[in-house]
Amino acid sequence: MESPLQLQFKPVKNDYVQASRALANKTPMFIVLATVTLIIMIGSVIVLVVPSIGNPIWNNVAIVSLVVGSFYLVYYFLLIPIQLGGTYKKNEYLQKERVLTVSDENVTMKVADRSSELAWENFEKVLNCKDLYILIYKADQRVYPFVPKRAFNDPGSEGAFLKYFTDHDIPIK
Repeated sequence: MESPLQLQFKPVKNDYVQASRALANKTPMFIVLATVTLIIMIGSVIVLVVPSIGNPIWNNVAIVSLVVGSFYLVYYFLLIPIQLGGTYKKNEYLQKERVLTVSDENVTMKVADRSSELAWENFEKVLNCKDLYILIYKADQRVYPFVPKRAFNDPGSEGAFLKYFTDHDIPIK
């Protein structure tokens, strides 16, 4: 029986932006949609730059495709971070310090005066992202708590954290 691991951190706006992008980037439908959009945009540029290719009607389709694709990129890279930033500033709960206690029995997440016990059997996987871990948890509803890697102050605490999940047969991707 290992001693519980306690992680403390205060989320910042960028944590929410990174978590949102990481979840999108790890979703198969998002990847397919992004790939198709990119291919269509590249094809549209080729049709507009080399007018001898294809039918003149394709120019209108190419312009519409570029506009739609550009909106998609602007939404993903600019509007989502702006929206999340606004939500973060307005919602004090999102700014509160979190304490995550990981033990053999369960994971306890404490935010301000609220505490939730997360049973091991409801964890589906852990996403290992550049600057954070996202815990995919599904009980009555799906929850995506995240742990920024800066929360691992002690040497070995990140390895101990991951070991709890692998010991409970929860995949880390």
